[in-house]
Formats: sequence, C-alpha cells, structure tokens
Amino acid sequence: MKNFVVNLDRQPEKYETFLKRNAGCGIAFNRFAAVDGSKLTNEEVMAMGIVAPGSKFAPGTVGGTASMSQIWKQVAEQDEPALVFEDDCTIRHDINERLATLLPTLGDFDVLVLGYNTDSILDVELAPALATPGLEQVPSMKAMMVFRPQRPDDRSDAVFQRSTSQVAAFRLNACFGPGGYVLSPAGARRMYPYYFPMDNRMVTIEALGNRALMSMGADMMGNSIYRYVKAYACVAPLVVPRNNAGASTTQSHVPSAARVWG
Repeated sequence: MKNFVVNLDRQPEKYETFLKRNAGCGIAFNRFAAVDGSKLTNEEVMAMGIVAPGSKFAPGTVGGTASMSQIWKQVAEQDEPALVFEDDCTIRHDINERLATLLPTLGDFDVLVLGYNTDSILDVELAPALATPGLEQVPSMKAMMVFRPQRPDDRSDAVFQRSTSQVAAFRLNACFGPGGYVLSPAGARRMYPYYFPMDNRMVTIEALGNRALMSMGADMMGNSIYRYVKAYACVAPLVVPRNNAGASTTQSHVPSAARVWG
C-alpha cells in the first residue's frame, strides 16, 4: 500500500526523527512535501478551492489542508488505498500485521483513523441504532473515551510501539488530531466534497458535553461528517501523535494566528 509522510521542506529534522522513531514498523516510508501555508497568497488559496471565501483560518492550517487535498486527489486518481501519516507520530511495530487482518473486514470503507490525540476524546459506536417499522427507534450504543498519558513521551512511545494488544475498528463519531489514517479511493472521492472548501461551520461534540465548536481546521471538518460516512477508528490505536502544540505548524489552536481568506 502506498504511503505519505507529510513533512515541510523547512523541517527536515522532523522527518529524520520520524524515520528513526518508526524504524521497526516494516514500512518503506515515502516523504510527501507539505504545502507551506505561510508562502501561499490569497489568490493561490482561492484558486485551489480549498477554503470558502470569507472563512478564517491560520496560514499553517490552510497549508495542511492544501496538502490533504493533493493527497486525496492522488488516492482517488490512482484508485489505490494509501496510508497517510503526520511527521510527529509514533507507530506500533505490528501495524502491517494488524492492518492485513483488519482492512478486509471493513468492506467498502471510506477512512480508517489509526490514531488520535490523547489529550481529548474519542467517540465511537459500539452498536448501531435500531429502526423497526412501526416502533420507536432504539438509539445506538456508544463509547466515549479519554486517555492516559495525555502527552506521550519517549518512554510511553516505547511501550506503545511494542504493544501487541488486540485492535478492532469501530464506526467513528468524533476524534481530534488523526496522526495517521488509511484512505480508500472511494473514500477520497466521497468525502472530498464535504471537506472542501473548508469553512468555519459549527460542530457539536457530544463527548464534550454537547459543546458547539467552530471549525478552525481539518479536525473539526472531519468531526462534522464522520458519522455520515463510512469512517472507522482503531481501538486500541496503531498510531499515537506527539501533539506538541508548541511545535505545531498549523496553529489551528491559536485564534490570533487566523486570517480571513477570499
């Protein structure tokens, strides 16, 4: 399966660290030169069609979205599923073995999120809602999780990579910071019109006490559609992002970094 490790040209050290950290995964990684949002003009962004006019996003977020758009188009055009990794993530050593077993069980899936930020929530469906003609619909059964440690480090990463715990795929409702995912060609085609152009839609997150949050990046765009497409998440995760806000290049968590496009 083809893979993409998204990395900025001005941060080669992050890619080198990624390769060293994940050398035991048995994957021949391929670097994808990320779009540097700090270098994009307003006219270029509008021409790409990746941001709705009048929307407010940080330049780094727009660059990340442009990178995602390019990768998704490649997956759709080449008609081959692909692994997509952020360059700060840690990957379990048994990922190939686990995916070989897991992916055939999903059938016509859109996306399988391999891992997510551990300082926030994961909302997955354990049993779907039941609709019986003439009777009241029975709601779905869900699991809403938090994690420890919230901030992975070298010690927790080493334990995680050697783990051989069981991995299952559950329908995904919400997560934050997908550090890696498998995208199918059908998923790239089906989800693209829902993601792009990106806008500042409000998204209600049930696992956060039904808080309505404004979309400031791809995270929340995903959370606005996961439950409506064939999206799954791995539990236990096969990927864990470092999620170091101080080193983030998207700056979607910093409102003051955002600007209006269009």
